Amino acid sequence: MAGPDLDQLTGDADVPAEQPKPRSEIRPEIQALRAIAVLTVVVFHVWSPAMPGGFVGVDVFFAISGFLITAHLLREVDATGRIVLWGFWARRARRLLPAAMLTLVLCALGTMLFVPQVYWLQFLHEIGASTAYVQNWHLAADAVDYLNADNRPSPVQHFWSLSAEEQFYVVWPLLILLGAWTVRRRAAIAVVLTTVTGLSLAYSIGETASNPAAAYFVTPTRAWEFGAGGLLAMLGARAQLSDGARAALSWLGLAAIAYAAIFYTAQTAFPGSAALVPVLGALAVIHAGVPAAGWAPSRALRSPPLQFLGGISYSAYLWHWPLLVFAPFVLADADSTGVRLAIVAITVVVAWLTKTLVEDPVRRSRWLLSAPPGATFAFAGAATVVVGCILLAGTTHVQSQIENAVRATNATVKADPRCFGAASRDHLHPCFNPALRTSVVPLPVAAKAEDHAPCERLYLDGGISACDFGVAAKQATRTVALVGDSHASHWRIPLDAIAHARGWHGISVTRTSCPFSLATKLTPEPTRSNCVKWVKALPAYFRRHPEIDTVFVVGITGGKVLVPPGRTKAQAKIDGYRAAWRSLPPTVKHIVVIRDTPKIMRSTADCVDRAIAAKQPAGRLCTIPRALALGGDPEVAAARQEQALRLTQPDAAPARRVQVIDLTRVFCGKHLCYSVIGGALVFKDLHHFTLVFARTLTPQLSHEVDRVTSSW
Repeated sequence: MAGPDLDQLTGDADVPAEQPKPRSEIRPEIQALRAIAVLTVVVFHVWSPAMPGGFVGVDVFFAISGFLITAHLLREVDATGRIVLWGFWARRARRLLPAAMLTLVLCALGTMLFVPQVYWLQFLHEIGASTAYVQNWHLAADAVDYLNADNRPSPVQHFWSLSAEEQFYVVWPLLILLGAWTVRRRAAIAVVLTTVTGLSLAYSIGETASNPAAAYFVTPTRAWEFGAGGLLAMLGARAQLSDGARAALSWLGLAAIAYAAIFYTAQTAFPGSAALVPVLGALAVIHAGVPAAGWAPSRALRSPPLQFLGGISYSAYLWHWPLLVFAPFVLADADSTGVRLAIVAITVVVAWLTKTLVEDPVRRSRWLLSAPPGATFAFAGAATVVVGCILLAGTTHVQSQIENAVRATNATVKADPRCFGAASRDHLHPCFNPALRTSVVPLPVAAKAEDHAPCERLYLDGGISACDFGVAAKQATRTVALVGDSHASHWRIPLDAIAHARGWHGISVTRTSCPFSLATKLTPEPTRSNCVKWVKALPAYFRRHPEIDTVFVVGITGGKVLVPPGRTKAQAKIDGYRAAWRSLPPTVKHIVVIRDTPKIMRSTADCVDRAIAAKQPAGRLCTIPRALALGGDPEVAAARQEQALRLTQPDAAPARRVQVIDLTRVFCGKHLCYSVIGGALVFKDLHHFTLVFARTLTPQLSHEVDRVTSSW
């Protein structure tokens, strides 16, 4: 979100004497726009159903910043023929950094005081990215990284917009300066800014369609929003519109913002062309000003509450999100209406105090105003060092905890205690080891940092990524394949042990977020298109490898697929699996479906961390209702339909046998599913095994493999 550039609007702006001083008037329509923008963002975060498109408030701020900064830089170019870059950047630093650095310091300390250690590395890394103003790129990388998709929102996630804005402040003056070096300054500047804005808009539309997860955050998809404001500033004085026309334009702009805030949703392709609505709406309000017509919105725009909120909008934006994120770690009823209303009230108070005691004193400091820009940068550097030291202390502590946890885990695994992990829920040999009652290995913080189902040698075979397990192919009595998404990958560890014991050669052919199904999974692009290509390429892979006679398939439950007309979502999923299996060549004689595992909740990891700290039994305290943890598995349903067809219509059924392995009894009882079993932490995140627990599954999976293979 853009910061309220009051120094561009008020007569006490910290501008050197040799530079043109901005106009002293405060433009009430811009202050009101800031208030509206921050309100939409806060409502979206606090009560998203009430304003599902409230995220467009950020786009309104971007447009405002582009307009104000460009107007200021153009006035400087017109008066002096140049831009004093260091002076400009120093003013931006004095305006934005004090409140931002205070927020970052308190977020770092709050993380270490209130947040379970399992989240420390993620939160502290994001605070570091925010301090360097690259948080938007950090989040863009996480957005397309499946293994980070379950990350908990950090207290500085909202700094992505500030990062984009700071990057704009670095590049935009350079572009204007490039045009200012020519003879026809204004014309050249207009060409440069129009070109950059147009290219950014085109890129935003294309990238939003092809890679929306990353497109939301990255600067090139957002630059045009600043640029649009800049182009309005290039127009100079308002066009000669009648008072009535300006009133209509103002209402139209407000209506555009309201429409986007109310009717846009998480499913809206954004930013792309959809962002034109709030951006152009904001620019319409700015261009209209405060018309005197009686039916104009001017009186509302000038209202003291909106003007006050506009003045503290930057600090309000900074504080509301950390308060929302930290609340669940501190309060048991953080989601209650009363607590959320209190957070909004506290946000207003803290924002006003921050503006009064931090923002304004630093921005108006006579010493900093009279000192060279280097003084400002020195203080900014010192503040950055303070934040960095806090982050270093936190991350060093976590890394030490992880190293200790790894040593403790290795010692436990080496000792091979009785009833450890899945062995404690072996229905054939029930057992309980009281020594493991409060044990949890690995610790959640160490599990979160471990590699996901590591593969020793990943290679390409005709465009298909594969990984070997089991015995070498030359010594194998049978060759099997493990196929599916990441939920197939996390079974590779116990299957590897089973393959070695039986003399099998195994090939893991998996792709993250891509089950082996001809039903198109509705994941963001380019994941979706790449998955479709991968699934279609698999039959040819198996034709090239006729030695593979058995395929173990696993797919994550849940998610959405493209539903053909006349089919239900459940049947579309079932049909997709059956069609994929039937596309395999006849050399694949056996398909073994491993039923998908339960999923935990974000609060489960918090519970385990608290139980460990209190030396309480996490396995008993941190359970999940079975109805919430375990959904229906369409892949198992598809297998049942194939089995029924084989029995009732043997001539119509494929020659291959489809069988099911279901180890739900290991993870769940009749009513509850468990996050810690036999002293072993089950999940490294919301739904992937820890490496330790995966190894303990080997005996029970082996028993099930014996069962299904006994009739082959």
